Amino acid sequence: MAFCVNPASQGNFTFGQTVAGFLTSPGLPFVDILSEQRIACVFRKHGGLFGRTYTTAIVLWAFMSQVLRDGKEASCQSAVARISSYLTGRALGDVDPDTRDYCRARAKLSEDALHELTSGVANEAQRLIEPQHLWKGRHAKLVDGSTFMMPDTPRNQ
Repeated sequence: MAFCVNPASQGNFTFGQTVAGFLTSPGLPFVDILSEQRIACVFRKHGGLFGRTYTTAIVLWAFMSQVLRDGKEASCQSAVARISSYLTGRALGDVDPDTRDYCRARAKLSEDALHELTSGVANEAQRLIEPQHLWKGRHAKLVDGSTFMMPDTPRNQ
């Protein structure tokens, strides 16, 4: 993962430090993390491949980059500018600065395909965790929106 902070080299690291690597990268930083082939394979199963300029991969990379940003950098206009930078940098042409085509393509991203892709990436990341990064040799699970009441009793310890 080209843009991830190496926790061993930083001592402590935060989610913000990891995200910063993506935010400071020009164009579409997820290109080096999530391959076009992997995206196409998953979206093909769900009938979600589209576009010549706004390919499924380009739209997904731009959308992921857009989600991590705030303010004007999170706008569709900024996402289209990042796509333009990516395409121009690879001599693949350019796109119209009008955001309608990007927004339409983004709306077509299949939720089922996104779920499968996310689950696959998460499972792969979990499989690649080195034993020294586990908690007492186990994978820690964080459940969003749930509360557990566990008094600090000898039985619960």
